[in-house]
Amino acid sequence: MILRVVLAAVLTAALLSPTLPAMADVGANRADSTMDRQLGSLSEELETMVETDDPTAGRGARHVTELRLPDRSLTSAAVTRLRFASREGVAVASWQVGDSATSRTRLAGTPVRGAGGGPVTLREPGTHRLVFELRARAGKPVLTVKRLGGEPDA
Repeated sequence: MILRVVLAAVLTAALLSPTLPAMADVGANRADSTMDRQLGSLSEELETMVETDDPTAGRGARHVTELRLPDRSLTSAAVTRLRFASREGVAVASWQVGDSATSRTRLAGTPVRGAGGGPVTLREPGTHRLVFELRARAGKPVLTVKRLGGEPDA
């Protein structure tokens, strides 16, 4: 009886071991696709705000959004970092799935910065509510981003 259990466990391990790297790739692709889809939608909304609203020195045009950073599960890899920053004068979001290379997407044709002035980085998995505002800085439009409720970066 014990020999059958041991033999079944060894056979199962031998059959599953070649599929584990493929399952990890599928999980990473799923997490990357989730982020790409969410940020693509956010990009459309922010571009519309930048094109249709005027930047203000105070409170003005704003967009509240929810983004979900996937956690590690059987079907998905974890997003270990999401960062909003400016690159060459435009707003970009970059994210990292596990230990893989960083992916980037353009969000809007204006710079973005955190309410405190620097980039905003999220590290913990789960849902994050963010507020993007269109402000005027030195006569030029800038997107500011902060967590809803003013929580600090993770």
